[in-house]
Amino acid sequence: MSQPISFVSSLPADFRARAGSSAPATSPRRPTFALYSLGCKVNAADSHQIARMLAAQGFRRVEFRESADLYVIDTCTVTAAANVKSRKAAARAHRNNPDALVAVTGCAATKDAAQFERAAPGALVLSNFDKFDLPRRALERLNSSDGWAQNYADVRAQTGSEPVPLPSNVRAVLKIQDGCDHKCSYCIIPRVRGASVIKSKPELLRQTRELVAEGAREVVVTGVSMGDFSMGVNRVAGSKNAALGELLTSIARLPEVVRVRTSSLDPADVDEEWLQCVATQICPHIHLALQSGSKSVLARMRRRYTPELYAQWARRWREINPDAGLTTDVIVGFPGETEAEWNETLELCRKAQFSAIHVFPYSPREDTFAANHIKQLGGQVQSEIQNRRVDELLTLARESSARFASRFFGREVEVLVESVENGWAEGLLPNYLRARVQVEAMVGDLVRFRPTQWEGGILC
Repeated sequence: MSQPISFVSSLPADFRARAGSSAPATSPRRPTFALYSLGCKVNAADSHQIARMLAAQGFRRVEFRESADLYVIDTCTVTAAANVKSRKAAARAHRNNPDALVAVTGCAATKDAAQFERAAPGALVLSNFDKFDLPRRALERLNSSDGWAQNYADVRAQTGSEPVPLPSNVRAVLKIQDGCDHKCSYCIIPRVRGASVIKSKPELLRQTRELVAEGAREVVVTGVSMGDFSMGVNRVAGSKNAALGELLTSIARLPEVVRVRTSSLDPADVDEEWLQCVATQICPHIHLALQSGSKSVLARMRRRYTPELYAQWARRWREINPDAGLTTDVIVGFPGETEAEWNETLELCRKAQFSAIHVFPYSPREDTFAANHIKQLGGQVQSEIQNRRVDELLTLARESSARFASRFFGREVEVLVESVENGWAEGLLPNYLRARVQVEAMVGDLVRFRPTQWEGGILC
């Protein structure tokens, strides 16, 4: 059994008390909402903003499995499986409380609103472009009930207009950019999130301070196409990622911030300055979506890089810091993918030494180029071949993750605790490895220990 060697606690005591308790029930009863967010970190940031807006209107958050006045589902449609999961969540909310209002937004709702109206009759369905109007629209619908409206009026008369504090998770997501102007042939995101838009650095620093004040210890900087951030209003002299690097460094220097990490950057947007910034200024982990290691498949996918360029940056990252995390996404069975093309992907994955690989069977998305021209691209890969390739890559992924994790056996590592259960604290290392240690700790604490094994994808 691994033993903790030191323990650092710096989460304010008053926040511990607030985060660990719910507001007591009063008469009149505070309205409740439950929230279910699927998909990417961009959705996580959107969902938290909706939750803050509802809390400011006097709502109290409850677990999704509980009965609530309002259920909010922020959906995903990047794969067919994500779309089905989103629809099932809406149906489950309707079953939890048939009298509640179910409000659905996000990418799947933008793509096909009717499926959610069928899953949860009477649901309020809003596209991504109306997402932040959800609290107002939901209140309008709820207030159409006289009994509910009177209770809510009494609550507002009692609490006034002061926002109700809503604690952030230990890891809070900061969205710096949304939408995408690129046209990858398999991707529906440009359709459901629109053109690329970016936020200014001053606004993002203000939002970061708010998240930290709410209890965030780690800030995850994300966007659909983060390489766009250094364009337009944020453009500064220097490398193509100069403004993004300055933002990350500025956030990391805020005295209240414990950790900063970044999510996925398109491999075509990587440069040396970006790698150096991540390696030295923030958590040493990068996520570069490979999708395929075959030049011909990448061309059919309309990706903006080659396997050679990807391998160059993966190799350089390992040179800069062999202990840094390198994670990726791979699409298996893209239309026309031959056995030779598949083997090129496996070979690149072996050489890249990934700390984790996320494996996705190709899923045709309606109205994308790949789905509409599947025969032109070489035809759908047979399901038995696709399944076999998924298994091959999952085996390689487990071996690669275990090999990387073994570097840290017996070495001191630091975990930011995200959850505590039955005396076990769990959280992430700076390089994005997940770890678990038996120690007395609280959510938000930093714990140092020496792991001795890799079990079920977790250092312990």
